[in-house]
Amino acid sequence: MNKSIGLCFAVVLIASSVLSNAQAYERVELNHDRTSIEYSGPINSVAKVIEGYRWLGQTKEMNGGVVFEAYDNKYFGRADTSLGNAILVKATFYTYDQVSKEAIMIARQSEITGFVELYGMESPELQMHIQTVGENEFQAFSSKYDSDKPQKLMTYKKVQQFGKSPHGERLKSAKEDGTWF
Repeated sequence: MNKSIGLCFAVVLIASSVLSNAQAYERVELNHDRTSIEYSGPINSVAKVIEGYRWLGQTKEMNGGVVFEAYDNKYFGRADTSLGNAILVKATFYTYDQVSKEAIMIARQSEITGFVELYGMESPELQMHIQTVGENEFQAFSSKYDSDKPQKLMTYKKVQQFGKSPHGERLKSAKEDGTWF
């Protein structure tokens, strides 16, 4: 009797963990021309958490992270430009402790429910769909199409500094390190 109760309990635990891992995020269709101002409430609440901190990516493939800063939109409020209603963010991406890319990104409501989308002003294919999880963590998808693949969800944690590369400084040429003669 105790074995069958234990077996039932184990089956329930396994089923609930499988269901939670298979969670797909709901997507909604939004106007492609939506602006930041229309969704400034959710955008500002995410910005309060993520701006000015170092965020380390927490997957095996990531060896760095990102820092977000507010970016002054000199066109803000102007109706004659597409940036007139845009909230801009500067994202600096790191590989270990070295800057690998900087991008000015436009913030708007994501088509993934509960997320805010940041996309590159000059390269719209650069995207992050962000959801904060408390003050020290956020989760992100790199595309709205990844929301039905929970394994594509990336987790970032707040850190004081990014780690140094285990490979050290760039290797010197053979002539520079004295092995070439």
